[in-house]
Amino acid sequence: MAGSPVNFRTFIVVALSVGAAVFCVYVYSLNYIVGTVFASAYTATIVFITIMVIYKFITKRTKLRYAVAAALSFVLGISAFAVGAYTADDWRKGEAYNGNCSVLGRVCAVDFSSGDYKFVIEDLYLNGKPVVGKMRVTVLPTENNAAEHVATGDKLSFEASVRHVKLISGFRINGNAYRTNIRYNASVRGDALSVVFGAPSALEKFTAGLRELLVENMGEKYGNIAFSMLTGDKYALDGEIKDYFTAAGLGHIMAVSGLHIGFLIFVLNFVLYRLSKKVRFPIILAAIAGYTVLADFSPSVVRAVIMAVISGFAVFVGGRKDLLSSLLCAFSLILAVKPMYLFDAGFLLSFAAIFGIALFANSIRLFMAKRGAHNKIASGIGASVSVSVAVTPVQTYFFGQIQLLSVIANVILLPFVSVVFITLVATLPIAAIPYCGGILHASKYLLVALDYAAQGIAAVPFTVITLKTSAAVFLCYPVMFCASGYFMMNKGKTAVILYSAAVCVLICYICAA
Repeated sequence: MAGSPVNFRTFIVVALSVGAAVFCVYVYSLNYIVGTVFASAYTATIVFITIMVIYKFITKRTKLRYAVAAALSFVLGISAFAVGAYTADDWRKGEAYNGNCSVLGRVCAVDFSSGDYKFVIEDLYLNGKPVVGKMRVTVLPTENNAAEHVATGDKLSFEASVRHVKLISGFRINGNAYRTNIRYNASVRGDALSVVFGAPSALEKFTAGLRELLVENMGEKYGNIAFSMLTGDKYALDGEIKDYFTAAGLGHIMAVSGLHIGFLIFVLNFVLYRLSKKVRFPIILAAIAGYTVLADFSPSVVRAVIMAVISGFAVFVGGRKDLLSSLLCAFSLILAVKPMYLFDAGFLLSFAAIFGIALFANSIRLFMAKRGAHNKIASGIGASVSVSVAVTPVQTYFFGQIQLLSVIANVILLPFVSVVFITLVATLPIAAIPYCGGILHASKYLLVALDYAAQGIAAVPFTVITLKTSAAVFLCYPVMFCASGYFMMNKGKTAVILYSAAVCVLICYICAA
């Protein structure tokens, strides 16, 4: 776009269109009539714009990429609204089961981390009728507790007071419930629980075997930390461990994300370096697809996989990789299928982190390199500072806190975390061979060092400060964009950066008041 101060990306239009569709879903969830009016106006607008742009392309008055952007905006935007509206309507049906119900379901997750017995059950039947969604079951302790012998794949039946989980409470979408699809909660006495032993699925057998292998050779604590690092499953992880890793700014290593996908791709590239790109690319693609299934299609992993596929394809065909475009593409594709992920903390943290890297990391690296910093050190600091700045609005809104030492912790420890992860991935196949599990002791000692480092950082006074903000804090993101390299100015760039920083601080102050 000649003369424009914005370094334009076509997928910005697509992402904004999908975001507008999700906003219509949000209004629809609050009020059916008003939401329908908003959706009708949105549909009419997007259809009109799409027709006009495609007409201009046919008459050779605009470029192909704008016609493609208009078509994608229409398709993905309409998909996002249709899926979101259907989900909102379907979720409301569960309100009919508030109260005493007979429950039958299959155990798909077990949580003993708090010392209590908690299960997540799927394939639900309430009062003899099949229902959509899952249920979280808390088993109250009794002398004869049937929950002691429950495992994944078993079927539970009981009578209990069922509480329906609302998708929207007040003006806030329950993003965690939407992501996990847990629509009901129930508590039951251990002696009132009937258990029919069943068989776990192939994937459940694999993950159970993986956890058993790690715990057997690394001990309960470090085996569970390693399992969480590899799969993102924190059910068996002690709450205290999660707390001090989070306080140290290292909680993200327990959730499978782009960091883990990057490590995996690095390992595979190293192992397969003798193969040509044409052979290596599909092998790596199949491996990360399998890893996505293992991580239960978490939003951060799906985002990372989509971006990795786009980047890999660009390299494969000899094209140019563009971080912001691939991020916006992943954003649009995911929300077209799972629109209410936009209200989930994990989804937003994942995208905010990469958004920050796209906006600021290279500028910080260049700034430090010009002043004599080593390129790798400058890159590490640039990425850590960028991520810490960009995730701050999400952290203050969802968790009401900021980890002050996260930048330092990640700059120092992320290279070490990469060593831990790569060592785990490299030694696991050998450890699976009978009598070879001892090789995991190397990973254990590395995790011991990482664990002590996290505890030490978390123990520093004022590591975490409390700052709870309203949703208006997300206005910081367009302000951040103005301070980035994508907003080009011949003069006054330093002033714009300083003003933008001041505006972000002011927004946080007002939102916290």
